[in-house]
Amino acid sequence: MTWGLFLLSVLTLGGSFATIAALLDGYQERELDRELLQIARQEALEAPANNFTFSSRPGPARNDVGPLEKYGVIFDEQGKAVAATQPFDVAPPSISDLDAGPDAPLDFAFSGRRYRGVVVPIPGFDGRRLLLAASRGELDGDSRFVRKAMGTAFAASVVWLFLAIGWLTRRNMREHARIAETLRRVATGDMKARVAGDVSDWDLRRVGSDVDEIAERLGTLVQHQRRFIAHAAHELRSPLTALHGELQQALRKERTAQEYRESLTFCLRASHRLKHLTDDLLELARAEQPAKLAEAVDLDDALADVVESLAPLASEKNVEVQRDCGKIAVLARRSEVERIIRNLLDNAIRHSPKGGVVRLEVTPGDETALLRVRDQGPGVPEAERERVFEPFHRSAPARVEARGAGLVPRHRGNDRLREQPWDLLDRDAYFDAARLPRRSTN
Repeated sequence: MTWGLFLLSVLTLGGSFATIAALLDGYQERELDRELLQIARQEALEAPANNFTFSSRPGPARNDVGPLEKYGVIFDEQGKAVAATQPFDVAPPSISDLDAGPDAPLDFAFSGRRYRGVVVPIPGFDGRRLLLAASRGELDGDSRFVRKAMGTAFAASVVWLFLAIGWLTRRNMREHARIAETLRRVATGDMKARVAGDVSDWDLRRVGSDVDEIAERLGTLVQHQRRFIAHAAHELRSPLTALHGELQQALRKERTAQEYRESLTFCLRASHRLKHLTDDLLELARAEQPAKLAEAVDLDDALADVVESLAPLASEKNVEVQRDCGKIAVLARRSEVERIIRNLLDNAIRHSPKGGVVRLEVTPGDETALLRVRDQGPGVPEAERERVFEPFHRSAPARVEARGAGLVPRHRGNDRLREQPWDLLDRDAYFDAARLPRRSTN
């Protein structure tokens, strides 16, 4: 493609220089013809008074240096020369060879030299004509100079164009290679690879910027994935180890009914923890799938079901759960609404002190319903508030004191997650909130 454009440019340049040379040649020839015709008419007008001889008037102007030498012949009615200048005075050319029409310029050769001339009639003497000519040597020399200059300029332009296109091609190839190398590094797992340096071409600069953005997003996704896998592996290991040890201990010797009940209760709690973590994993996989159709969900019924399911945990922690919600419906999937509420309420109960109170409040708006989960726990540290929107992020105290897995994202991308459904509203109290599309019910 590039060298095709180079060839087209060469042809265009060649045509342009040839056209310029032809125009210059034509211009000089027209100027000489104009001078020849003007002087010839004057000579023809003055010929009878000069006994049909030529005057001493200089020849046609060539340039600012001086005029050309004037050559001429005067023919009578029979075409015989009656007067002639050098070199036509020895053997004048035949008028029949010079008949190109009245006032029409012509080229002819005489004694091995080329001439440019014009034949005009002598006024008042029918049949008598006057030939005025000038050597084409100067004109042809100028023409050769112009063609040589144009050829030199054309050759220099082609060389410059070749070097320029070669340089641009090599530079673009280097930039293409740099972008391709960056893509290969990203494909092999190097998420820190970037298209370093400035890219001169606008289109390549845009491609490089897109590649860097893709690498940045892939790096963020890989980082979140690795973090989640590490957290999930850590969280799964503890309940599995505890469950496995408890089952081994229970089978090692005979026990009383009460001891079996305590062992089964321990195993039940461990399996509940495993189920919770499995739900997190399933929710993460479900986030990459197209959303299902929403339906009207009664928030009061959803709150009641979630509170009932977490009643054993609240009883164990001696935490009172209060709820304040009227007959409000939202457009959503019921399982997702219950999961949001369950995660928030579970988190609030675990971080509440013994004997504390967790309050669920639903505030209706024009088009949304705002859910607040308030507790009396330590709250989110100032430095951690931006990072709580990262998938599965947990603050340092939470990692030590609790077994939470952080907030599970329901949408791709942190920006989408930040917009909806999570919203931290209170600085002093630890809680989360979910904004859901509202649908009023009577």
